[in-house]
Amino acid sequence: MDEHVWPVAARRRRPGFTQRLSLALWLLAGIGMTGTPAARAQTPPAPVGPAVITRDAERHATVRAVRLSEPLTIDGRLDESVYSTVIPITDFIQTLPRNGEEPTEKTEAWVMYDALNFYVSARVWDSAPPEKWIANEMRRDANQVRQNDHFGFMIDTFHDRRNGYVFYSNPVGGRIDLTEADEGNSNADWNPVWIVRTGRFEGGWTIEMSVPFRSLRYVSGPSQEWGIQMRRSIRRKNEWVHLTPLPTVMGGSQGFFRISAAATLVGLDLPPASRNIEIKPYAISRLSTDRLARPAVDNDLVGDVGVDARYGITANLTADLTYKTDFAQVEVDEQQVNLTRFSLQLPEKREFFLE
Repeated sequence: MDEHVWPVAARRRRPGFTQRLSLALWLLAGIGMTGTPAARAQTPPAPVGPAVITRDAERHATVRAVRLSEPLTIDGRLDESVYSTVIPITDFIQTLPRNGEEPTEKTEAWVMYDALNFYVSARVWDSAPPEKWIANEMRRDANQVRQNDHFGFMIDTFHDRRNGYVFYSNPVGGRIDLTEADEGNSNADWNPVWIVRTGRFEGGWTIEMSVPFRSLRYVSGPSQEWGIQMRRSIRRKNEWVHLTPLPTVMGGSQGFFRISAAATLVGLDLPPASRNIEIKPYAISRLSTDRLARPAVDNDLVGDVGVDARYGITANLTADLTYKTDFAQVEVDEQQVNLTRFSLQLPEKREFFLE
């Protein structure tokens, strides 16, 4: 059985809460299903080079990641030699509106990695001119990005078919990153370091995405297996296509949630998982004058200091430490106007509790 740890939503606390001294050591264990017969039954044989994908009779897929000898230049141009020497993945499958049929527009995708980064690139063909594309959002994690034309991927790094990381972007570079837990619990407040660049060509648009391995959690070593799903949306047609077949009931936007239906990604000789160390000190001061107080207060200066620290002990264990944390100094709540009878849903912004 594999064990893994994933960020979960922490219980809300009131804004301004100050915790003077705390030490948290959280170990969240999950049950991997990689070795179960049910999981193996949906895994076609690994593709043999130069092929990068194989499918079985039910159209389940196994994808081979290509190892690069040098990093890609992430500029959205797709002009490196790898794009002409490596066969792209092209046989995507419609989820909506005609479930199971071929897409109306062509998509070419590549899955690659090197010693530092994981890459997914695509050449997204579109018969319509750019003015017909729907791409009008550049804010990070804005819900409108999902309503735009977009391309992206999900990776299940522990191959437990339950949890994953999601990354996608539209033609103008607006992007979304989030985690999925238990096939449906999303956390869009997770904001890792990664790069995306888009471009255009005669006949469509291009995208290159690079995710540093240090932004992910995974089991290191040779011949690892992940899960992977890729998705494209053509909004003017309300067309959603995926790498593997999904039921119509999932709709288009829910396809990333069905992690158990994702393809298997092989060919991964992964570097040792990063033991990241993050240290975030803070200092706060206040100067007060109150001539009406008795005794009067004149330029009374008070201050305090604190620190948050995080250390990745193993791929499954992270230590979070905080000393004199002042949560009032964090952007906790977004200003919202509620004109309904329903309670507001306030996103968690404190990194200490996002872990």
